Parts: sequence; structure tokens; C-alpha cells
Amino acid sequence: MWKKVIFAVVLVAFVGVQLANSLSCYSCKDLTSCQNPTLQTCSNATANDSTLWLSTLHNNVPIVEGSLDFFCTNLTYYHANNNSRISEFLGCVHPNAMVCNLTLTKEENRTIWSKECHNCNTDYCNKNNPAGTFSGSAYTMIGSVLALLLAKIFS
Repeated sequence: MWKKVIFAVVLVAFVGVQLANSLSCYSCKDLTSCQNPTLQTCSNATANDSTLWLSTLHNNVPIVEGSLDFFCTNLTYYHANNNSRISEFLGCVHPNAMVCNLTLTKEENRTIWSKECHNCNTDYCNKNNPAGTFSGSAYTMIGSVLALLLAKIFS
């Protein structure tokens, strides 16, 4: 009986640890700082700060009073003719901010700038090189394998 209880507690600890933590994202607001972005834990304060920064380039940034969910965002603008980066933003945003659908304030930039934008909701998923990071699914797979091993041991 106690073996099953211990097994259940260990299973919940391994698989549920991803759900207990807040979302963490890379954060930067210009080309220089995005070469070595900092880490940021998402909250209403960080998402509101991102909204303020995004409103310096865009004219239709919605004001979101607050939320319990967040996205990590990577928004990069390029010169359309030579693909050189003009502006880059990494950070936490409210899902209702619809960052990838924002319109640039300056009309002339709308035609000469190209946009690449990605939203995601796993830790540290908003950097261009996610190869060295664990996603939530990796933790789930590791937890499942451990659960199967423990089930074999205790059966």
C-alpha cells in the first residue's frame, strides 16, 4: 500500500513540477541587448512593461488590465531588401496583446520592414536558438519514463 502512495507522490512531483513554476522568458528590447538577453519571470508587471515598449513602435497595442496566462514573444524586424535586422524584442506579453498582428506606427516602415514573430508558452522558448533548452514536453517524457521504471520496480 505504502509503495503505491510513494509512487503516486513521486509521479506527481516529476510530472507536475513544470506546472508549478511561472513562465520564464528571455528578455531584451534592442539589437545590442538581444545578443545576450536576460531572463525574466512573467508577471502582469513584466507583460505591462512589454506593452509599453511595443507601443513605441506600434499604434494598435491593446491595453490588457491583467491576466493569469502569458506568452514568451520573439518579434524581429528586418530590412526587406537585405534581411539586416532593424529591431528585436524578446519578452513576456499578455496573450490578448496579439503581438504578431500589431501594425507599425510609421507607414513608410510598413513597406520596407519585414517581420518575423513567434509566441510560445514554455520556459525560455523565445530565443532563436532553442536547441539547448528543455521544453515542457521533455519533462513530461522524463517523468513518464521514471514512472514506468518505478512501476516495474514496485510491482
